[in-house]
Amino acid sequence: MRHRFAAPGGLLTAVVVFVVAFALTRSLLWPPLLALVAALGVYLMLDDRSARQVANDDYAGEARAKVDEALARVKRIRAQAKSVASPAARAALDQAGNHVTELFARVRAKAPNSLYSTASQLNGHLSSLEGVLGQYLDIQSKPQLYRDPQVLTRSGEQAFYRFAEFTLESVRLVNQGDMAQYQANLETVAPPELPELSGGQP
Repeated sequence: MRHRFAAPGGLLTAVVVFVVAFALTRSLLWPPLLALVAALGVYLMLDDRSARQVANDDYAGEARAKVDEALARVKRIRAQAKSVASPAARAALDQAGNHVTELFARVRAKAPNSLYSTASQLNGHLSSLEGVLGQYLDIQSKPQLYRDPQVLTRSGEQAFYRFAEFTLESVRLVNQGDMAQYQANLETVAPPELPELSGGQP
């Protein structure tokens, strides 16, 4: 906990030492050097983490950033999903969002060292889902601009259902402690199952 105060504590110490030293010496040579030494000493005293702890803290920060990025995608998908006309497709997208949020919570609790990879993989899957949903909504609102719009929207809906099933199965695997199968599922299942809806325009 103390390491959080290391940087601001060191900076404050440097300022104080510089001001006091300059007031006493009226020289620009020693005050900066004394300020640097004092700041470094305070920083090292407050930040008493081991190299391993520093690495773990860095990992945790990067994992949180990836999770936040994925949850921002979920939020955008939820907002877009409100415009989906099909109740079943809309429900699948909502369920997928719930599953993703639950998955992060359970991975954080059961296998925190897998949180970064989970968030990275899901960011890719969610990016694909966002693309499919965006084009699905365009087909839904302007079907006359596409050949076989009903076929294309059905393909998009199937992608939504598969993604909801994929995320639910991922949560179940984590609950069962089957992390090896979970990782394999995460790396291979979702992206190939999301269809390309482009190319339907005349």
